[in-house]
Amino acid sequence: MSNQLRECINKLKREKDVKELLPDYLEQSMQLHDGYARIKMMMEYFLFYEVITEDINPYIASAQEIVEQLNDVVGEIYSGDIGQGRREQLAEEILAMRGEVMERMQVLTGYVDCFVVYEYILNRIQYRYEQRENVPEDAAFAQEVMNFIFGSKDTVTVNDNLRMVLGQLPMRMTRSHYFDLIKDCISVYKGSEIEALEGFLYMFRTSAMLYKHPAQGKFFTEFEQVLQELREADYENMDEKLYTVYAEKVRTSASKLNDLSDLYMQIGQIINEMYTLVVAMPYCRDVEQIASADEVVQGIHALFTESDCPIWDRESLATEEQKRDWLEEQLPTVEGVQEHLYDSVNIAEAALDELLGGRKEDIAEAGLTEAFERLRQISLLNSTSVFAELHSEASKGMVTAEIAAQETEKLVAELKNLFQGRSRMFRRAIMACTVEKLPTFFQSAQEVADYMMNALNSCDDEAEKYASKQLILEWIR
Repeated sequence: MSNQLRECINKLKREKDVKELLPDYLEQSMQLHDGYARIKMMMEYFLFYEVITEDINPYIASAQEIVEQLNDVVGEIYSGDIGQGRREQLAEEILAMRGEVMERMQVLTGYVDCFVVYEYILNRIQYRYEQRENVPEDAAFAQEVMNFIFGSKDTVTVNDNLRMVLGQLPMRMTRSHYFDLIKDCISVYKGSEIEALEGFLYMFRTSAMLYKHPAQGKFFTEFEQVLQELREADYENMDEKLYTVYAEKVRTSASKLNDLSDLYMQIGQIINEMYTLVVAMPYCRDVEQIASADEVVQGIHALFTESDCPIWDRESLATEEQKRDWLEEQLPTVEGVQEHLYDSVNIAEAALDELLGGRKEDIAEAGLTEAFERLRQISLLNSTSVFAELHSEASKGMVTAEIAAQETEKLVAELKNLFQGRSRMFRRAIMACTVEKLPTFFQSAQEVADYMMNALNSCDDEAEKYASKQLILEWIR
């Protein structure tokens, strides 16, 4: 497949028979995505069954309705041929299901951001009561951290290291300097698309606890009560007993949020594969499918729904344990196939970006605009982002100086209102959790070293300084 695909792509690059080759490229790409999705579906659906039946994730009940709907769609996809009308309807149903899962994930992410702030505060209190070990004195510590930050020649790695350290150092920045950094950061977006600035502002507001998802009062409301207690706590004067209580609340909530996020991430991955299979279906009617992958999915579906499956009679499988063991034995049969398909899919996706960028008119004249849009969507589903946004919207324009000034004024006002009447520890936690989200604002390594030493020297709370050092050292060593 890959050689045939390469030949097709090379001809397209040479602008040879473009209109005739576009359908060929589309069909081959859809077939590759279909095969790759079938293998991933095999793996993910099997693991999902294990998670549910072995009580690995204790929060499956929160998604029971979605799981039942998911299993219904899986059964329909693997039942045989689906007519075009039903296929289109099924694709929309899958996208609606995906939207609901995404909404729940956004709510969970919002809660996670809130608990990160309170975890930051409690970490700085921890060593008022717990024993401290020896850590390097300030100058030696700063030198070790500098070696870590700039130990790579890769700029992206250096910036990631720097942001991590900034988020854990004692926060001793004045509010005026903090607001100036925000202003400088937003000004960088002048001349960029408005969507890019909106993405940054959304990320910043969630990290600063300024954004509340509309569905937060609908899903996972048990976390709201815990957050209310954390909001009202007096961290400046907290004794050991109260610290222990609140630290446990944060730890327990973080564990629950992690389990819930894992659950909905798994569901999201399976939904993505289902959408790919439905979209690619018309291009794969005469293509031999990956039999073992399909059999595993059909077998797992039968176990989920407690229904019959031809495999059981064929293999003389009676008990649930026998059935699951046999299905697990099929997983290694696709070894090597997945890697080959992955390489071919990458080749197809690289060409897709070029075609969508430079061949829109040819695609439209060939009547393939909608088909290529679907191909673009399933290509996005194959990315590292399980919840990638599929629908591309027309640009809202560019960020002007006026827009940048308005957004800066609005964000700073929100932060000032958030800080009003709140404790110093809370303000510092918000600043620390958001400064690490800003683009690097240092001009040299010396400025980084000076900032670090100033943060350490200005911190007269030995428990806080120790906690900062300890957290950073755990990361870099």
